[in-house]
Amino acid sequence: MSTAMLEKFLLDYVEAREGEAELVDEGTYTILYGAEPAMKTVTFEIEAAKENHEIELFLPGSIFFDTVIRDATAKGCICATWLSGFQAVTKIIQAEAMRSFSFAEHGRDGIKKIETKMSLFQPYNFTVWTFTFKVRVTTDVIEDHLYTVSIDARTAKVLKNFLEYLEKFQHLPQNEEGIPDYHHPEVQRYYQAAIEYIKQKVTGLIVRKKQEALDLKHKNAERMKKYYDTLNEEMEEAMEKKTSDREAMAEIQAKQKAMLVQRQSALSDIEFRYRMDAGMSLVSALVTNYPCYVSKVSVSSSTQTAEYDIIWNPLFKRFEPLVCPSCKNHCYALMFLRSGIRCQNCNKGAGNQ
Repeated sequence: MSTAMLEKFLLDYVEAREGEAELVDEGTYTILYGAEPAMKTVTFEIEAAKENHEIELFLPGSIFFDTVIRDATAKGCICATWLSGFQAVTKIIQAEAMRSFSFAEHGRDGIKKIETKMSLFQPYNFTVWTFTFKVRVTTDVIEDHLYTVSIDARTAKVLKNFLEYLEKFQHLPQNEEGIPDYHHPEVQRYYQAAIEYIKQKVTGLIVRKKQEALDLKHKNAERMKKYYDTLNEEMEEAMEKKTSDREAMAEIQAKQKAMLVQRQSALSDIEFRYRMDAGMSLVSALVTNYPCYVSKVSVSSSTQTAEYDIIWNPLFKRFEPLVCPSCKNHCYALMFLRSGIRCQNCNKGAGNQ
């Protein structure tokens, strides 16, 4: 996770706790927060924390970071925001939509453009669910890693770099425009999509940490074996010199037996210490609401009629593509054939039918 995201998270946390934060140096803040106000100086810079032990480090794995994460999680981890400040001229959107989307029928007389019936664009409330997960990797040390993923509620697909857009708009605590929701929330579906994405992201991390733990285990096990093997050789040599002294032999053998028990215990301890474990937990969820403009389009060919939603997304300043019913790819043009509806790409691949 970037320092900028950690900084935003800390400042949002302090604000939510009705506290105050003051920048005292680059990457270093003095914060006042809590029911019984506590003041701390925190930094995102490792060197700054090393130079001044009164400054607390705020990075995954640090004591203060874990404290804040636990507190934020305990106080509820779902919040919502409504974006404002969008300006859209529906007449312009309407004209642009007519140019951006095309529908045609392929018949006996060739290809003929289909004239569509398009309703006026109306605003609807769309949502994006942003989940932040903590991935804890435990070997001989504990490491925490934060991962954030945003899921488009309309498609249940990942939106990359979504949080970068949020700083460009005004945020409201509630829906003041009173526009209807475009879809009913399917939280479990979004959550599952987020988990699957994070699992793919952390695969490389888990493989790397597992190999690091394995290498350290082998290195320390070999060092321990060499140490006890050396002791054992010394005891064997000592017994060779004491073959005529039964009492001394018995004493060395007893020590040798105890040493072998210690050896096994030390190796078992190393095996346990470098046994890797990984777990994932939800830290927070942010529901971002924003308006999109939707037009209902009816498309009729000589053999069939289909209806589509044309969506203008002012957040990304684009029309959302349609989904080809044949290949499921995104497209802005559809071809109506006797055998079904296809986009231009899959129609070329299949030939005209």
